[in-house]
Amino acid sequence: MIFDELTQAELDLVDRAGVPRHYPQGTRIVEERQTGDAFFMVIAGRVEVRKHIGGGQYRRLAELGPCDIFGEICFLGVPARSASVVALTEGTALEFSRAAFARLVEQHPAIGLKTYRGLARELAQRMAALDDDLRDALLWAISETRAK
Repeated sequence: MIFDELTQAELDLVDRAGVPRHYPQGTRIVEERQTGDAFFMVIAGRVEVRKHIGGGQYRRLAELGPCDIFGEICFLGVPARSASVVALTEGTALEFSRAAFARLVEQHPAIGLKTYRGLARELAQRMAALDDDLRDALLWAISETRAK
């Protein structure tokens, strides 16, 4: 979790910086290619991260639950969402806008250091998993080509 290094007092401050958002099942919380500047932490419920692959179809990238985050790419400065996120169940997430989080970090720099370190860890883990997925896809494609 990105907040693992925070003390309880720091977690309380972070909690107050987030805006609780309730989502009924089926709600599109973020839409691929939309602009954004916030990340979300799932508090309750389950969400699915989806990537559009054309022809009205999508690929399921991940299913997330309590304490998982999404939207961090836009939060870090990439203007457009890289995937859509849909509520699989009724749920709640905390939304952290870049501006609100910047104000918190300005007042409490240690929170920023610990949180951004946690974000870096999370992104590194996701990149490693994507590397494995890419390797598997390439090996599959090579084997399919050889089979023909």
